[in-house]
Amino acid sequence: SGPIPHRAGIVRYRIVLVIPMKWVVFLPIASALKSTDLLQRWSMSSMSLPKMGIEEALKLRGQVEFPDQRFGGFHLMESLQEDHGTVPTTAPGSPGALPYSNVRSNGIGHPDPIGMSAGVLVLVYAAYSVYRYRREANRIISLFEANTQIKELSESAARGEPLPNIVVIRGHIGADGGDICTVSTGIDGLRERVGEIEQPKNAWIEIARQAKSDPQLRGVADAVVQRTGVDADDVPEVPEPGDPYARQSNNRGEGSLVVAEILVARICAKHQSIRREKTTKRVTIKRPRRNESYNCFHGRRVSERLHLIDLDGNRCDIELPPADAVGLAGVSDPPPLFLPVSDVWTEFTHYLRRDGVTGPSGRRQRLDDLPPMRLSDPYTLLSEFIFLDVQSPGDLGGFPGNPSVLENIGEAFRNGPTPANFLWEPRGFYDSVRGGGYDDVPSYASKHRKTEMVTARELLERAQVAAKENARYTPHCEPTFTRLELEQRRDEENCFRYTELAIPRGTPVTILARPMVAQAGTGEGADCNIRLVSPGCDEGPDPYVDAKNLKDRFRFRILKGHQVENLLRHRELNPTAYYGLAMVAMAFIGWAASGYPGLGA
Repeated sequence: SGPIPHRAGIVRYRIVLVIPMKWVVFLPIASALKSTDLLQRWSMSSMSLPKMGIEEALKLRGQVEFPDQRFGGFHLMESLQEDHGTVPTTAPGSPGALPYSNVRSNGIGHPDPIGMSAGVLVLVYAAYSVYRYRREANRIISLFEANTQIKELSESAARGEPLPNIVVIRGHIGADGGDICTVSTGIDGLRERVGEIEQPKNAWIEIARQAKSDPQLRGVADAVVQRTGVDADDVPEVPEPGDPYARQSNNRGEGSLVVAEILVARICAKHQSIRREKTTKRVTIKRPRRNESYNCFHGRRVSERLHLIDLDGNRCDIELPPADAVGLAGVSDPPPLFLPVSDVWTEFTHYLRRDGVTGPSGRRQRLDDLPPMRLSDPYTLLSEFIFLDVQSPGDLGGFPGNPSVLENIGEAFRNGPTPANFLWEPRGFYDSVRGGGYDDVPSYASKHRKTEMVTARELLERAQVAAKENARYTPHCEPTFTRLELEQRRDEENCFRYTELAIPRGTPVTILARPMVAQAGTGEGADCNIRLVSPGCDEGPDPYVDAKNLKDRFRFRILKGHQVENLLRHRELNPTAYYGLAMVAMAFIGWAASGYPGLGA
């Protein structure tokens, strides 16, 4: 269950050569796939077509042959191994012709090799991620059983020995500075909601849940296990709705606190669609609710000289990762202290943009020009230190009795004469562009089309303008809705989400981090002071950096309690989300091979 063997690089390389100019077109399609209704329709339509089930679809030339016993060994069939990525266009019926390429007369569309190749790429990534998380879980258990203590790290550093890149250390958290206070407990509207955890549902987890229970999706699930080795039994049982989506927290955000962190996200409605019935010519507009998100504010308060006292009474300093989950250049990595479930689609696009792909000859194909992800799925956050996670009842983020919650937060993090800024992302306030790309802002957005940092007051002013323009000009309205109804639905479709955590002084914790020498000891037998930092942080040249650890993508974690189960529990839903992605990818392959039946319905 190690990294994908070299042949997998061939898959990525050849697929990208086929779709470099059309990848941007695929992004909005794939981002809208997170629907169990769509998944059912694809799987049923593709498997009900004559000779066009998923089994046959995967035999189309240009697809991959999946391995037998262990994950790995992916390789392309010969037709897509052209260096220029061209798809054969031999005549129907001739040797090597694409089957079903002439079935338009039978009501079935032409197979789309580009769509199938994109689906295979996603499938490979999803399957690899499931195995990666399994490997990481085993590594965490080994690190926990090692029972590393601060003193032994200090002694190793004093002897000049390299420190491990990843450690799991248990102890109690503290700080030399005074207590800090939370933000939400001082804001009307949020104060009354302290203790409530009400998270948006995770679309990928919901797909995985349905795939494990719905017999209509059995064919897709079987295809996934046959071709990737990833079975539904390989992923944990998915909790029923209400856990972890909605729960009560005993943490009230009060007392002697050493860390408090708040995340404000805009949750918006995207992927509106227009459906036309071929027979009746009836037009139906579908408008999802609160299905996409972006972080507009991330703030932290931390007491001075945060540290850990381990079980033997020894001390090391803690350097938290930066509070930078708000990004002008696109969706950033989720904030690690909140213990987020993987944002699978954003991770996939970041992976392509950062690493690119490598061909069998070693030639690198750069993909850093892919458009950035501006919106993502709403996060599923699992930290037991979270004491508030609520959504505003309306579009502008206010609560009954206090319409100025955003402005209050900006004032709480005031830096000198000006309040803290929030991220204005216009895509979070307008409908999706009909027939446009993922990164498009509607043409009817008269101004403020640029992503930028603004004050809370200016953000709200822009939001009100966007609401009026969107209701007046969006094509996703008549005949299903009236323009007045769109104005009334604005609060149902959009909101702001407020999430805050607090870590009390003296709390028993387990920390996953990278140990560094904070201060070298002097004299014979002198110990070195140790500091725990993020595993992925850049501390400058280090001869002991282990690239394998970085590829495993360990993140800085602070978990409540001293049990290994606490370390593993928050990772359990990650493979589940990727299994949902694999299900969608497999169904999409069959749908593309069938010529997208129902797309024009």
